[in-house]
Amino acid sequence: MPLANCSERFPGDDLLAVVTLDFGLSRDFAPDDLTPLADYLPLSVTLGYPTEVREVMLKPLVKMIEDMLAAGLQPRILSGYRSYIAQTIAWNKWNNLYPDHVSIISAPPGHSEHQLGTVVDFGSPELPGVVGQPDIEFHTYFYKTSEGQWLAENAYKYGFTLSYPLEAFEVTGFYYEPWHYRYVGEDMAQQLHEQGLSLTEYQLAENPPPCLP
Repeated sequence: MPLANCSERFPGDDLLAVVTLDFGLSRDFAPDDLTPLADYLPLSVTLGYPTEVREVMLKPLVKMIEDMLAAGLQPRILSGYRSYIAQTIAWNKWNNLYPDHVSIISAPPGHSEHQLGTVVDFGSPELPGVVGQPDIEFHTYFYKTSEGQWLAENAYKYGFTLSYPLEAFEVTGFYYEPWHYRYVGEDMAQQLHEQGLSLTEYQLAENPPPCLP
């Protein structure tokens, strides 16, 4: 069966669907089990944002957040599911502001893992102090925060993996994002952790191309 164009691609419920700068998704794709996080997490975590994620990752995400709170941490969820249209708006914003650096800041529409509904961007109240900028939400120095360090050490135990680790640009096509975690299930997260692999590296090595770029 011939491969479809990536612009027509619907990955369904596949937790390991490849999404890169080469292999994207249809503008019409959206998960059918999106759930609002505000129904399950406190306002101090969701910050009032209307964030949604797939139901399949809800229980492990809530458990992970509960364990972080119990450890005295203050995790914040800044982003979850993002539609093709929402990603277009975000990409256009950053492209207008920083046309020479947009590829570092934002993925083109159809090429963001956020469209899968299994990704969460985390924040930390420590970040403004670490960076020295009061209004900062995203910065590579997230890895220096208490929340960033806890996630780096423990997220895999709950089925999450860091999509874009340090020094993986040549494989992932994206720069280091220590706040961007994707749910892949406990078995896969454990395997990636033990082998020191990014999900993209594993996907491209183990599977044929999912579509025609």
